[in-house]
Amino acid sequence: MKKYKHNSTKKPTERVGFYIALSICLVAVGLAVYSTYTSVSEYLSQSDDEYSASLVETVSPVAQDVTGVTEAQTEEKVATPDEETVSETRDGTLTLYESSTLPDTEDVAASSDMDSLSAVLKVTESLIYPVDSESVLHEYSETAVYNSTMKDFRAHTGTDFTAHEGDEVYAMCDGVVKKISFDERYGVIIEITNDEYTVYYCGVDSETNVRMKDQVKQGEVIGTVSKIPCESADPVHLHVEIKVGDKLIDPLTVILSDR
Repeated sequence: MKKYKHNSTKKPTERVGFYIALSICLVAVGLAVYSTYTSVSEYLSQSDDEYSASLVETVSPVAQDVTGVTEAQTEEKVATPDEETVSETRDGTLTLYESSTLPDTEDVAASSDMDSLSAVLKVTESLIYPVDSESVLHEYSETAVYNSTMKDFRAHTGTDFTAHEGDEVYAMCDGVVKKISFDERYGVIIEITNDEYTVYYCGVDSETNVRMKDQVKQGEVIGTVSKIPCESADPVHLHVEIKVGDKLIDPLTVILSDR
């Protein structure tokens, strides 16, 4: 009887070729998977970086120093008093200086021999509003609040009274003009003091109605409203601070109060 060989029988060389082809396919699939994984990872990493950057941009004002104020940060500066006014410094009328006489915001919470109530009670007379509007734009705050001009958070250690540029500024109390000076942050500042406290009028025009060592009476016109560089993004206003000894107080607590 004649014997037949099965047609499916393959030569060894054919089997080797099959396994080589299979290996090449597996390698190709692996490379494709790895390439896809790498591309997806890079995309996700880039997305995370962009998202993190957007978060930093959003919250960055909080990270800034609440007391640091530089000339570059100030969007609008009050012009330095003109040459004619500056010449009056020889007579002690206007003192130009680099650092402000106002307390730094970082010192607001500094230790004091008085608490806030004791400091307020040392003001034995009732003060008047410094401008006709008697309207408050921003209140006193030892807690950091957002400053729209400087775009950061800082303590607001005075009270802002709304006004128009050129409005008259009144002495809130009797006293002596201790100093008239220029500050890059707050413009022209008039300091009026007595035995109990000192009132700082910030953002006054350089053409003042008083000179150093002048005696002033409550209600007397001491100058006119100008601009405040570090608060220039806000509507025009007068910034007032009051210091009793080494303690800053809220001006509203002693205005038209029942002494």
